[in-house]
Order: sequence, then C-alpha cells, then structure tokens
Amino acid sequence: MSSTRVHHRREHGFTLVEVMVSITVGLILLSGVVSIFISNKTAYRLQESTNVLDENARYALNQIQYHLRLGDHWGAVEAQEDSTDENINVEAALAALPIASTCTESNVISTTGFFGIEGDAVSPLDCIPNADYLPNTDILIVRYAGPERVLPADIEATEIYFHGNIGKVGTIFKGNTYASLPVEETNGPGQLADYQFKTVIYFIRKCASQDRGTPNVCDAADDTTPSLARLVLEGTDLVQEDVVAGVEQLQTRYGRLTPGNAPTIQYFDATTVTANNAWRQVVNVQVSLILRSSEFDVGYTDERSFELYGEYDYEPAEADKHFSRKQFNFAVQIRNKTRG
Repeated sequence: MSSTRVHHRREHGFTLVEVMVSITVGLILLSGVVSIFISNKTAYRLQESTNVLDENARYALNQIQYHLRLGDHWGAVEAQEDSTDENINVEAALAALPIASTCTESNVISTTGFFGIEGDAVSPLDCIPNADYLPNTDILIVRYAGPERVLPADIEATEIYFHGNIGKVGTIFKGNTYASLPVEETNGPGQLADYQFKTVIYFIRKCASQDRGTPNVCDAADDTTPSLARLVLEGTDLVQEDVVAGVEQLQTRYGRLTPGNAPTIQYFDATTVTANNAWRQVVNVQVSLILRSSEFDVGYTDERSFELYGEYDYEPAEADKHFSRKQFNFAVQIRNKTRG
C-alpha cells in the first residue's frame, strides 16, 4: 500500500510593519482629501459671502436711490430755488413739535427737500447718539410729500402732512390743525391735494443688532458690524430702522447747478453747500459706499486704501483688515429739481 503525503503551503499574513505603513499611507491620503475638502468649503464660503455682499450693496443702493428720487416732491407745488421758499410753508405750531428722539426740528421738518451733513468724530445730530454713530461717516436727510394722496377723511390728528393748492402754494401741518389752514390754500375745488409728510435720515451705525445690551443702543454687549440704518418720521417720533448690515462707509458730494447763461454742475461737500445756503440748487447727489463681508478670513489682509466721493480717503482699521470689502459709487439725479 502506498501512502500519499499531503503538503500544505505555508500561509502568510501582513507583518506589523506592513500594517503600519499601510495605515500611514492611508492617513496621508485621507489628510489630503480632508485638506482639499476644507479648502473648497472655505473658498465656497468666501465666494458665497461675496455674493451676499453684492446683494446687500444692491439693496442699499436701491433704498437710498428711492428716497433721493422722491426728495423735494411737493405734489404739484413747485419749490423755489432760493433759500426762502415762499411757495411752501411750515405751520408755525410745528416749531414747538416735541420730536421724541430730541433731533432738532429743523433737521426733521423743513421745506428743503434734502440736506447733507459732513461726517465728524462725534454724532452731528442729537437724535443719533454717539454710541450708535460711526465716526467720520456722512449723513443724508431726505424730505418730501409722500407719493400717494390722502383723503381729507383719512387725515389723522397725530400725523404730519403736506397740503397743497395745485400749482400755487402748500403747507406742512399737523393733522389736528387741518380745519384751520389758511383760506388761500383751502379754496379751489378740485385743486387741493394732501400727502403724508416724510423725513428719512440715513446714517452708518456701529452695530448690526441692538438687542443684546441696552435696547435700541449699540453697546459693548452688541456686535461690532457697522450697518446702514435710517430714522423715519412716524407721527411725531423718529423710528430707527435697520437697512443693511456690513456697510462701513458712507460719503457724499453734491452737484450744484450754478446760475448763468451757461449753467454748469459743480460738486461740493455738505459743509460748503450749507455755507453757501445752496441746498435748493443741488440737482445731483453722488454717494460712495464701502461694504464688507460677514466672513472673517484669517488668511486674508486688506491693505488697500479707498478714495471716496468728497475727497475722503478711507483705510480699514487694523482689526478689520481680515474682512473682504468692495466700494460702490453711484449718482442720483434729483428729478424734482430738474423736471421741465
């Protein structure tokens, strides 16, 4: 009988060294994949932030343009260009109007359609506290009769309106005195029109949210994101509204139509226009905005200096240079100054 010998092949596994090498190579590949993922995610986040910045800028421009184009609208009453407009009057009782925000009455109720204030180290207006105001940013004030007529039956005692005799004269008044308006403005059936009086004050605020600390004030408990805000006249109060977060500069200059046989437009800052008592001759407003991203990018440093309207050079503070930002310039023709 023959015997058959069975030979078994020796089976080999992985050695410890081979396992460690494989793990090391795998970790290197994985770290590369993770690094690419993080890099792509960061790039996407920054690109998305830039897209949001463009959208915010578009909205901010639309809001400012909308109100500037309504500036100096007084229904069908023509505002005169001299400093004392005899066509449009302010009811005497409004001089003592208690504006709750303590803003000077002349900055709220006036027959001048718009007015600018040059930026300063402190707030130029009492109704914008220093805690809110971002230093060295300009302020825009727009006044007008609202675009929609108000029926006499709908006039409220606590609101402020403009009452005009079409093509002649008009008065800014408080609703509770409607019945006592001058006779020459209440005569002429079919020739009278009433509108709600509007005042809008644009400025740059130090924070985006005022909810964390003292209500309605930017303080240490709030964020430090500069924002475009506005005060809107409602009744006899100025109500603050948020417009767009991330706006860190607002600078302006004003195109004044110089008189003469060949009139030209020359541009000045707000201080010069005020000194020459020439706000009624302004027909164009140029605005520069700087908007910054909401994303703090440690790997990016913005070393640029920006030249804004009004010959204002702006360089971001050192702590803010890790935000990306863009400059936007635009001009608005004051239609109610150039009609006809």
